[in-house]
Amino acid sequence: MKKLVGVLAMMFTAMLALAGCVDLSAHVTIEGEDKARGAVEVTMDASLLQGATLDEALGSQVDTAQLEQITGENWTYTQINDGVKAGLRFETVQAMNFIQLQDAFQSFELPISLANTAEGFAFSMPGNAPGSTEPGAGTASMSVTFPGHVTGASETGVIEGSTVTFDMIQGAEVYEATGTTNNALFYSIVFGGALLVLTLVIAIAMAPKRVKDDAQH
Repeated sequence: MKKLVGVLAMMFTAMLALAGCVDLSAHVTIEGEDKARGAVEVTMDASLLQGATLDEALGSQVDTAQLEQITGENWTYTQINDGVKAGLRFETVQAMNFIQLQDAFQSFELPISLANTAEGFAFSMPGNAPGSTEPGAGTASMSVTFPGHVTGASETGVIEGSTVTFDMIQGAEVYEATGTTNNALFYSIVFGGALLVLTLVIAIAMAPKRVKDDAQH
């Protein structure tokens, strides 16, 4: 991962001044063909706030107007403070096509790439050498969730259900993962169509018998 600039640089600088260690997690959710959402969390240990609110703690460190200018129209952000971690969560304002989402992640210097494939979808992002992330990063991860099941991932990817997670502190030459479309939706459409055909066949088969029975009466 490149040295952080823009949004992440601002948040890292502010939180490092308070905590000395910052956690980063980025996530891509593929919803369907050429449709996906993104999220990025930058957090620190909530206990380091020492009773202060996040606004109070970051107020002197973060220029809100500058933050909103950097995130632009692609991202919205909310505060996190669940007693365990505190920070900001950035989410795309809506589902985007793959090109739009790739451009949006450039605000965080995360050059993701998404593509449709014959089997479903492919995700990739250039890797980084171990230990080359921002020095103040406690943890740093990138994950991608597919609508169907995971069909492959590069060596450092950890697969859990339909999600692949990459540890950017551990590093790798490249982060890659592939997955399928929503199989449940596909099978429901096939089953529904087959059931409709069967119903029509039964109705057609029974129709002459009803006519014959009516004539006998």
